[in-house]
This record gives sequence, C-alpha cells and structure tokens, in this order.
Amino acid sequence: MKRHSNRHQLRLITEISITPLLDLVLILLFVFLLAAPLLKADKSMLPPTPQAVAKVVTAPAETLTLVMNHDQSVTLNAAMLARADLPASLMQLAASRPGLGIQVRIHRDLSVQQLVEIMQILETAGIQKTAVTTHADEP
Repeated sequence: MKRHSNRHQLRLITEISITPLLDLVLILLFVFLLAAPLLKADKSMLPPTPQAVAKVVTAPAETLTLVMNHDQSVTLNAAMLARADLPASLMQLAASRPGLGIQVRIHRDLSVQQLVEIMQILETAGIQKTAVTTHADEP
C-alpha cells in the first residue's frame, strides 16, 4: 500500500476577500456625502475676520469722573450735580470738548437699571468713550 503525503493539503490561501473592504469604502463614501454640505463654508456662520472687526481706538483726550453714590447723588469731577441737570451738562461738555472720556463710578449696591440709565444719558450726549467701575462706601 502506498503512503499518501499530507503536503498537498498544506497549501497557502492566496485569495483575499474584498467584501469587508468594499463595505468599509461604501460606508465612508456615504458618510462623506452626507457630511459634505455641512462642511461648506457659509459666510454668515464664520466668525468675523480681524480686519473686519478692527477699529481705530484712540485714548480719550480728557477723562472726567462721574460718580453715582449710594443715595443716588451724582458728582461730575467732584462737583455735585442735580440728576435732572446731568443730560444738559454732559451735552454741553461733549460739544465743547471733542474726544471726551467719562469714567462712571457707580455704587455697588445700586441696581443695574440705574447704570443703564446713566449710560443712555451718556449716549444721547454723544460721549462714546466710557469706562465703568463700581465702588463701595469710603470709610
């Protein structure tokens, strides 16, 4: 009886199944086709460029201090003013001193609405350069 060798059964498989590879390629194609419209640059959704935002900011030529105390009294450069006279005084100052800056010091216990009212008065007077700080009662 002739003996058969098992060498014939030990051959290498040289075939590669490309079905999983094609599945992966089709899934990636599908994902990129769905994502492509979302990746398009929409001008309205992009943040503004620094050139578009940049404005020439200059320091004020002169700075005055407007203090609003806890009792809602108003002083402008240490001169007491009536609250009703404030808009007219600020308009006169803005007209006579272009580039005027106002530092608003408001008491920390006052409401934000009172700060908004002061800022609206400054805006109607034409004063564009402002700074806001809060203060407490001085001992």
